[in-house]
Amino acid sequence: MEEFSIRDGQQSDCLAIARFVNESSGGAADYLFAGASQTGSSAEAIVSELLAREVHYSYANTLVAQMEDKVIGAALSFPASGLLLNEQMKQYYSAQQFQYIQYFVDNKLKDSWHLDAICIDGECRGNGIGKHLLDAVKQQAKYYTFSVLEVFVFASNARAIRFYQHNGFVECKKIDASKHEFLNDKSPLVLMRCDLSSNN
Repeated sequence: MEEFSIRDGQQSDCLAIARFVNESSGGAADYLFAGASQTGSSAEAIVSELLAREVHYSYANTLVAQMEDKVIGAALSFPASGLLLNEQMKQYYSAQQFQYIQYFVDNKLKDSWHLDAICIDGECRGNGIGKHLLDAVKQQAKYYTFSVLEVFVFASNARAIRFYQHNGFVECKKIDASKHEFLNDKSPLVLMRCDLSSNN
């Protein structure tokens, strides 16, 4: 395995980060951004545009894993208080899509650091890069004095759930997402938390 490094995201990384965000979402990004573009842009292109300008949902809140000159992974995280809904956002989503986002907002853990997405290139998995990236997110959360890290994951994603469990996360609750007819994965969303005050 070649050497890799972890660094802060840059604006030039937005498209690569968007690809990892979309992959880690299990189809949720395609669902959320269906019909959001007047130009027919893909969900990946829309996410890239959002990452370039949003305050919380941003390249500036992303850590990337890089090998030589290629971004091979990304982790987008920010304070859970950044999970907000406002009237302006309604223009991008249908009522059903807006309700789906509301699940995240209503179920977030108070005063936690939110891991929105983490993903590694398929060919680079199984080499500890994901663990290093997650450890860097934990350090980032601790730096900003957060004692809890949260993540939402589909119950059907057994591999991701095992990964989080092996890295100190426990399940808090399950949230029904089956009402969303265009969402490919009908399994519940699992909210998991990691206590950063222990030695994780």
